[in-house]
Amino acid sequence: MDNFKGAIFDLDGTVLDSMGLWRKVDELFFTSRNMPIPEGYIQAISPLGTVGAAHYTKNTYGIKESVEEIIEEWQTTAKKEYSEHVSLKPFAKEYILSLKEKGLTLAIATASDPDMFSECLVKNGIRDAFNFIITVNEVGKGKGFPDIYEKACERMGIKPSECMVFEDILTGLTSAKKAGLYCVGVYDKSSEKDINEIKKVSDKFIFSFEEMYKSSL
Repeated sequence: MDNFKGAIFDLDGTVLDSMGLWRKVDELFFTSRNMPIPEGYIQAISPLGTVGAAHYTKNTYGIKESVEEIIEEWQTTAKKEYSEHVSLKPFAKEYILSLKEKGLTLAIATASDPDMFSECLVKNGIRDAFNFIITVNEVGKGKGFPDIYEKACERMGIKPSECMVFEDILTGLTSAKKAGLYCVGVYDKSSEKDINEIKKVSDKFIFSFEEMYKSSL
């Protein structure tokens, strides 16, 4: 691990124990429309980013509200949840700060909107550890494409082979692997059905950041 110059972290389900939050957002959204959460919905929208997910939801399920109104509804619910209820995965803070102390450049690559989660990162003491945040909305492509990881490395000024990426979803890990990054799969219950494939595509798989933190001491 001493050979790497940078590290990219996904947030939801990787650094933040927040996938339950998004299920709550989705439950409230569909319940208010007298609908259950469609099977496979969360997995379908996870890599898309806010705008892509809103378009998918509107077009697939015939939601009458505009894309902008859907996003506003999601953000209102999510921002409150991030601020009041979301915590870090165990040992995520310790490991991230240890990488920062070693001089690595750190970035967040996420499908979520920074306006929703920034306060959560500040509250948990890790916002200043990251040099920048890059989103799929900014890049224009979801995590089904390697662009977000390639652009993050470009902004870091390092080669993909010099960078680690931490992701909990198969889509993100597969794309990061195509981009040439060292992939660390992070366990999250929401991705458990893909765990065997995640292990196959990952260079390393962890159940907790405690494994990374203790091995780095």
